[in-house]
Amino acid sequence: MTDLGTAFNPRRNSLNALRLLFAAAVIVGHSPLGGREGFTGLGAGNDLGAWSVSGFFVISGFLITDSRQKSGLGTYLWRRFLRIYPAFVVVLLVTAFVLAPLSALVAGEYSLPAAANYVVKNLALYVFAYDIQGTLTTAPIMTAWNGSLWTLFYEAVCYVLIGVAVSLIPRRWLPPTLWVLFVGGTALTAAHTYFDVVHVNAILHMVRLGTFFIAGALIYLHRERIVYNWQMGAVSAAVLIAAIATGTFSILAPLPLAYLCMWLGIALPLHRVGAKNDISYGMYIYAFPAQQLLAITVGPAVPMWVFAILSIAATTPLAWGSWLAVERPAMRLRRAIAPRHASVRPSVVEPAA
Repeated sequence: MTDLGTAFNPRRNSLNALRLLFAAAVIVGHSPLGGREGFTGLGAGNDLGAWSVSGFFVISGFLITDSRQKSGLGTYLWRRFLRIYPAFVVVLLVTAFVLAPLSALVAGEYSLPAAANYVVKNLALYVFAYDIQGTLTTAPIMTAWNGSLWTLFYEAVCYVLIGVAVSLIPRRWLPPTLWVLFVGGTALTAAHTYFDVVHVNAILHMVRLGTFFIAGALIYLHRERIVYNWQMGAVSAAVLIAAIATGTFSILAPLPLAYLCMWLGIALPLHRVGAKNDISYGMYIYAFPAQQLLAITVGPAVPMWVFAILSIAATTPLAWGSWLAVERPAMRLRRAIAPRHASVRPSVVEPAA
């Protein structure tokens, strides 16, 4: 039987296509921003947006662990910084000094101090300020210009933790250590789900998203012992459906989702999507502000499915601009300063949240 490690071709897979699909699914999940009731799941963390973000994290767990084991800690952290942070800062600037002034032409008031405050407060990657005072006064959700950026902090923490773990923990002890963290995180998520034991959102988010990231890392570390076949893919899909139906997605889904993403990444013939131009990160970080602009213009006047299509259409050029003007140049800088002996061809375009 073929194992997952043998079946996975690092230079020919469909993981970029899956990330783009997840980014589009987040946009659909956020379509109630237009002012109409949309699709929801069966509990906290059990909706289309949460499922898609979880997909990002399991794929990142697999690819980032691979990246860390092929490069030194300094090179690894520099690459991760360049992949996420420059585009993050630019989306803050574009939102504060381009999109927010445009919104004020429709409704509300705009001030440079408020816009600067939005940027400065969020520069540390942890989102402290969601709104820009005076804007979005007629939007169904007036309190946030970009409700998606909060996940990037937790993604970055996962990057740092796995980077340090590989440096400090002997290779043979890394899988057992991650298993302990995985079981502990799952137990804490279950305890919170049923007994409401966690009252600090930052802890809850870190545990839940970190568990999905670790699941992807574990699939990578055990890839040569995991069977790759359609039966395992079907079982994983069945478990995911059961988890969604019972409202236990955050508890039961991490490992099945990680396996299913890798199975689809191998099985789907979409390896050309995003192989050279990966706009999934841009789609993710620009969708929410684009949807907010649409919310105060077309808003409830159109059906939700039309709003979702318009949101994808409005976000796509922004995502392309982010890739061409920010992300790709940053990746070139990464290669320019990387030590010659540490140059490893990436398996796919470097992943971002």
